[in-house]
Amino acid sequence: MSGPTLFGDHVTPAQEDPDGAAVARSAPASQPTGETGQTRSLYRKYRPTTFAPDDLVGQEPIVRTLQNAIARDRVAHAYLFCGPRGTGKTSTARLLAKAVNCLASEPADRPCGVCTSCRAIATGATTDVVEIDAASNRGIDDIRELRDRVNYAPTQLKTKFYIIDEAHQITGAAANAFLKTLEEPPAHTKFVLATTDPEELLQTIVSRCQRFDFRRIALEPMVARLRTIAAAEGLSITDEALLTVARAGTGSLRDAEGLLDQLSVYEDGREGNTEIGVDQVRALLGISRNDRVESLVEALAAGDARQALGTVNEAVEAGDDPRQLNRQLVAYLRVLLHERAGGSPDADDTARGLAGRFELAELASHARRFSEIDYRIRHAPLAQLPLEVALIDAILHGRPGRGDCSTTDSDASREIPTAARVNPAANGQPPRPSLRERVRGEPPASVPVQKRDPAPPSPPLRAVNPPKSGDAPSMLRESGPTAPNEDAVTVETLVELWPRIRMEVKAVNRRIEALLTSIDPVAADANQVTLAAAYEFHKNRLNADEVRQVVEEVIGRLVQRQVRITCVMRGDLAPATPIIADGPSPLSTPDGHPSPDAPVPASNPAHATSAGNGSTAGDADEDLPTLEEEERRIQAIKNILDAEEISG
Repeated sequence: MSGPTLFGDHVTPAQEDPDGAAVARSAPASQPTGETGQTRSLYRKYRPTTFAPDDLVGQEPIVRTLQNAIARDRVAHAYLFCGPRGTGKTSTARLLAKAVNCLASEPADRPCGVCTSCRAIATGATTDVVEIDAASNRGIDDIRELRDRVNYAPTQLKTKFYIIDEAHQITGAAANAFLKTLEEPPAHTKFVLATTDPEELLQTIVSRCQRFDFRRIALEPMVARLRTIAAAEGLSITDEALLTVARAGTGSLRDAEGLLDQLSVYEDGREGNTEIGVDQVRALLGISRNDRVESLVEALAAGDARQALGTVNEAVEAGDDPRQLNRQLVAYLRVLLHERAGGSPDADDTARGLAGRFELAELASHARRFSEIDYRIRHAPLAQLPLEVALIDAILHGRPGRGDCSTTDSDASREIPTAARVNPAANGQPPRPSLRERVRGEPPASVPVQKRDPAPPSPPLRAVNPPKSGDAPSMLRESGPTAPNEDAVTVETLVELWPRIRMEVKAVNRRIEALLTSIDPVAADANQVTLAAAYEFHKNRLNADEVRQVVEEVIGRLVQRQVRITCVMRGDLAPATPIIADGPSPLSTPDGHPSPDAPVPASNPAHATSAGNGSTAGDADEDLPTLEEEERRIQAIKNILDAEEISG
């Protein structure tokens, strides 16, 4: 394999401080460490070196299991460490490699950090502990080289360790090639796979490993760890500031240590104050003051739009991040939700007073509404606008008597009555433009159509080549006429919501949203929605359970009802024969069954409508559909053709 490879010079074993943690903690952060003269980050400088609870914090169940396995010599051949970032997955893998190869006589003392093996791993003086970045070495050639090197015996240690970080990045072919090696490696080789997204891993790989789920670090142990690091670095910081840093870390100790590293170089000695307080932390992180969040909640309780918008504008002008402000608001609403439900230990007197001004359902609605706009704030051209719109929407529709407490969005279509959405003609509105006109912004064409009350539903679609029994959706099978359901989902509604459906799906899974670029809604019947795909691959992927469930949840949330979707090929769709429900056909008996004297319809429609072929003109006229039915059929065909042309 040409170029730098998986085991080339650019990949080095795990490296730590040559003299252990004691030397690292004795050196101030401002002084360079090592021969390169570079200052290392705090999260690297204070990486855990033992399994002690005050060193590797927040993962006590995992530490206990691993220590027992080491003491009883029952270390597995492969481990899977999964969990959020900054929770100690790679650090634990390094400690496990040290402990297995440690020469200390007492298992409880491993890793000791002073024996030859521990120091060799810490200094990177051995090639028997190898860290692999699967994000950049994910191909099948890299895995083949790994399989070849696994068979070689260790050169210095008694057990070789391969630590594969971001293991979910390995490609499918490479993962399949790795299965046998992972299941039955040589006795002298152990594997540790670390990932933040275990769902992306093949289940065949997961089943071959002992899985450990690393949890987010709780506030109390994180604050204790940050306090220890600050004391070792000679930093003077208040407890309230440490608590704010820990909360900003959102369970990731590495993120919190990175913020503390930024604060360590924050200069505030111009006024003779060297202590880092909570104001400095808020200024550095762009976090708003608590009184601004309380002001927003006060505005929601009082229905004061002026106060809500003014508070947001004041925060933005002061340099606060609108996304951080929204997250603080969601966290505060969560505290109020717990307080209203029965009590929260985090609620103060102000929070308890505000919680009493809301109903429980109203707080749940607000928390849901503001938690869903985080993605929009990130991608909005004016960052504070989604927050301001959500505040106005919450004030107008969030209070009992002014709207539905379950409203979770500001979409205007949700405030329109269901009957008006399903059948606009029922309210005297003009017919909606065609699919081409709505998507391309063309003016609606004037088509003379006789006014009917109520407007008939769109003709159903049926398969030209019907699928096998059990595979075809129920709405594609021929059936008798059914009564219209005003609450049913319509194609018109789905077409208008389709850009928003794609955006909501993208926030969940970008790969699924990419599938929807070539898929369009073509039919709807009650709660069944049919989508049309241009390619077989897209159809099969969308019909897969894990993909279909995501799309169904998004569509169901936007149309406020549970739906089922089925994806078919566009070539399998054709307009169905119109059904006349005004009365029995002249070619049928009064009970609706075909008359025995009825002629067999010709296979070619042209033969049935042409004169001079032996059939009478009267018989042909009786079989012809009405003008309105023909217009509905033509409109359905145009929608399908427009969908194909637009997607192509």
